[in-house]
Amino acid sequence: MDRSVGNAEVDCQENKIEIVFATEEDFLGRVLVLGHADNPKCRSEERGGRTTSISIPLDECGSVKTRSIDPPGLFISTKVMLSFHSQFVTKVDRTNVLQGYDIQCFYMQAEKTVTYPLMVSMNPVEPFSVVAEMPRCRYEVIDPHKKEPIEVATVGQQLLHTWICESSSPELWCMRVHSCFVEDDNDVRVTVLSDDGCAIDRYLLDNLEYGPGNLRAQKEAHAFKFAEDVVVNFQCSIRLDIRTEDECEVPTCPDISGKRRRRSDDEDERSKIIEKRKKEEERGLTVDVRAGTMQVLELGRDFSVVGSSLRRECYSLELIVWPLAVLTAITLLLSIALLRLMGRK
Repeated sequence: MDRSVGNAEVDCQENKIEIVFATEEDFLGRVLVLGHADNPKCRSEERGGRTTSISIPLDECGSVKTRSIDPPGLFISTKVMLSFHSQFVTKVDRTNVLQGYDIQCFYMQAEKTVTYPLMVSMNPVEPFSVVAEMPRCRYEVIDPHKKEPIEVATVGQQLLHTWICESSSPELWCMRVHSCFVEDDNDVRVTVLSDDGCAIDRYLLDNLEYGPGNLRAQKEAHAFKFAEDVVVNFQCSIRLDIRTEDECEVPTCPDISGKRRRRSDDEDERSKIIEKRKKEEERGLTVDVRAGTMQVLELGRDFSVVGSSLRRECYSLELIVWPLAVLTAITLLLSIALLRLMGRK
C-alpha cells in the first residue's frame, strides 16, 4: 500500500509553527516532534482524512533558536516526523524512511512578525530538509598557477589569497571578508584588512575582488615576512548575511594606491575590530578562518644562514677526522717497527 506523503505546507506564526501534510490515502498514524513524543503539545494524532497537521509552540518541544545579524531576527528550527502507525515504528515507516522534515522559520526582529511560508515536497527515499545548512568557509593562500596551497615561499613571490564558503543553497547567503591580520610565531600581529573589509596597506594586501558567485573572494599579492621570523600566519573573519537584495553588497573601499595608513590609524582600527567582533559573535554569524602556516624566506639572507651552518658543520668534521687519521698512521708505523725488532731477536 502506498502511504507516501504528497505536499507539506509550513505556516510560521507569531507563537507557533503550523505544518499541514497531505497524504495519498487516509492517514491513521501520528505526527510528532523528534525526541518529544511524550509531550502532548509536541505531537498530533489527527486521523481519518487525507490531511493531518501539527502545531508546535515556539517556546516548547526543543526548538533551536539561532540569532541573525542582518536582517536582525531569529531562526527557529525543529524536526518533525510522520509515522503511519499510531504507536509503533513499522515496516511501512521504514520503507518510507520515517518521513522526516527539517523545518525552519525566520522571524524579523520588529513589532510585526515577518515569516517565510515554505512548500515542501516529500522525497520518498530520504527526509527532505527545508533548512539550508550553515556555509562552511575556508581561507587558503595558493600558487596562482598551480592552484595549490603554498607552504614555503620567497619574499616577492606571487600569491593568491582565496576565501570560499560552500553551501547547499549558495543563493541564500552573502559573505564579506574583514578583520584580517598576519602574525609570526611570537604572536606579533599586523592588521592588513579593516573591519569594514578594506585594505590598509596595498603593499601587503590590496582591496579584495568578490566573485564568481556570492560566496567567493580573492586577491593576488606578493609574499612578505617579518624582519626576524620566517613564519607567517594569516587569519580573517567572514561575515555571513541572509541575502535580502538582488545582489550581495560588497565593501566600498577608497583607492589607497601610493598611500599607507598611519600606525595610529592601524591601532584605532584594531580597537574597533575587537569591539565589533564581540558584538557580531553574540549574534553568531561571523566565522574566523585561518590559512595554513607559511614560511617566507629572504634570498641572500635566510638561505645564506642555512649555508653557513652547513659549512660550520663541515669544518668541525674536518678538525676531528684529520688528527684521527694522523694518529692512526703513527700507531701503525710504530707497530711495524716493533714487530721487525722482535723478529731480529
